[in-house]
Amino acid sequence: MNTSTYMRIHPKLFQLVLISLFVSAALSQETTSATVTTTQSGNSSRWDFIRYFNAHRSDEKPDLTYDKAWFTINTSVNFDLQLWAQTTQCLRCPLRQIDTIHGPNTSTILIDTKWPMRVKLARQHPTDHVEDICSFELHYREAGDYWLFLDYQAYIEGTACDLLLANEPLPAEIPILFTVLGLLGLAGLWAIIKCIYRRSRSAPCFGKSADITDPREHSEANNSVNMDPLSKANGDVENGGPTKVTELKKKKRLRSLDTFRGLSLSIMIFVNYGGGGYWFFEHPPWNGLTLADLVFPWFIFIMGTAMNFSFRSMYKRGKTRCQIFWKIIKRSCILFGLGIILATSWGPTDLTKLRVPGVLQRFGVTYLIIALTELVCHRKEDSHADRKWSAIRDIALYLPAWVFHLCLLGAYLGLTFGLPVPGCPTGYIGPGGLSDGGKNYNCTGGAARHIDYVLLGNNHIYQFPTPQELYETQVPYDPEGILGVLTSVFLCFLGVQAGRIIITYQSHTGRIVRWLIWGVVTGAIAALLCKGSQNDGWIPINKNLWSVSFVLVTASFAFFLLSAMYVFMDIVHWWEGGPFVYPGMNSIVVYVGHDLLWRLFPINWEIEHIHWKLLLQDVWGAGIWCFIAYLMFRKKFFVAI
Repeated sequence: MNTSTYMRIHPKLFQLVLISLFVSAALSQETTSATVTTTQSGNSSRWDFIRYFNAHRSDEKPDLTYDKAWFTINTSVNFDLQLWAQTTQCLRCPLRQIDTIHGPNTSTILIDTKWPMRVKLARQHPTDHVEDICSFELHYREAGDYWLFLDYQAYIEGTACDLLLANEPLPAEIPILFTVLGLLGLAGLWAIIKCIYRRSRSAPCFGKSADITDPREHSEANNSVNMDPLSKANGDVENGGPTKVTELKKKKRLRSLDTFRGLSLSIMIFVNYGGGGYWFFEHPPWNGLTLADLVFPWFIFIMGTAMNFSFRSMYKRGKTRCQIFWKIIKRSCILFGLGIILATSWGPTDLTKLRVPGVLQRFGVTYLIIALTELVCHRKEDSHADRKWSAIRDIALYLPAWVFHLCLLGAYLGLTFGLPVPGCPTGYIGPGGLSDGGKNYNCTGGAARHIDYVLLGNNHIYQFPTPQELYETQVPYDPEGILGVLTSVFLCFLGVQAGRIIITYQSHTGRIVRWLIWGVVTGAIAALLCKGSQNDGWIPINKNLWSVSFVLVTASFAFFLLSAMYVFMDIVHWWEGGPFVYPGMNSIVVYVGHDLLWRLFPINWEIEHIHWKLLLQDVWGAGIWCFIAYLMFRKKFFVAI
């Protein structure tokens, strides 16, 4: 089984993301071509030795940490053994020698449990000939106690090796299950208390269907103040300054938009604080998709969705195109500037090594391009509702915008696969380093890295990219680099399309059906481009590159999630959005605050590095910012750009 096989998983690739979204303990993985004995049958002397060793010589084993298992080799041969290993997550990487075992001996190392591992035991003869003794591929269980026995008789007979699992460790995801159940229990208790309180005041526990058939009524001044692009909901209220606090007005608004944004922000905080140390709450080393990869694109998407309402509101208040233009420039510059400031929050900064790209910088540039496009193409009123083609007027009336953004996609693809990069194959989109046997070692990201290097220089891009640890890369690479702006703009434009559907079509069914169609279409195109595979598609899903398949699959999830939230919050009122709706209304404050204060108590403190403790701490940190946002909401305090 080669390195790409274990993730040839259409639809397992999307199953992995769905499992992460619902925080399930069952993670789909193909595992092993080796047989592991877990019952204490067969050779009883080996089990007796394992029990004796663990009882009297356990201090010889290294300390166990999360995402690791013990791998003990007991050999009675009188020659040295080489242990070679490599994770299958490392794309076309050669095995690496990780230890030499001097025989006869018993030696224990720690082995990674995040992904399946290929392991080989070999003997190097005095003639430098390397003899493979045994090899196997296995997805090790966290905290497992694995034993590999090799005796001389088995070596002579060619029946080595015998792999045993001496314990039955619980699944590492169990703390997630209990944490989710605990949070759901608290949410249920809170709902019961609210229901009892409402009934005591002769009010129903749940509201009736929302009266929001005309969202244009909700784009007037509402319970927000001049919201910034990250937290703009159903309107944009001009108040004459970069920040202002005003009296809330009792107007209905689409809570699903605020909640979508707040949910994305809460997950982002949880992930940035560590995600409990789980690999699927981190960004993958290169290709692939995890929960951590969804939140940033969802922010981009919902920024586009909200932009429809802000433009409509500004036009209704008589703003000229010139005034709107300068407002766009101001917001973009402030966002970019805040991003630069956050990049220096670690301490005194050497400006010759200041990182220029970043999350807020990407927001600022994306907002600038998409808002200027909307300024040119935006229609103040819905029209042509009586035409035969009115069912697609949200697309047909904006063909110039579609052409422009498809040209941006074309430019991205042309530069990615056609730009010559010195010393690298044209069109290379791999991680470099150990990948492909190291023949493209300094080609990480191909054209994307080369453009950043030419325009910004190595010192001004991210120095610790995600492939650095696994692939042992040595060149900097920035996941928020210049080339990825083109695809993030297209993703934001799909968000604009989602908001345009709300404004153009007045029935709940019409909106939901169109969102679902867009979700299916974008997801199907993404699956086609990546061939339902992690590594073997034409364009793999890759957050580092912001590949076309990546923005389409994240847009697909966004359309589906927005549809579900719209139904539960704005139609049947089964959920009011708490607690996520509150950070969604003050997202710029929450984002900047969580970035600046993450080192401070009571958000962070030193604890033992085991999953359940890290998980509770990171959930606690995200919960604190939800509570702070709630207090700001109660105080009617909203910060805007």
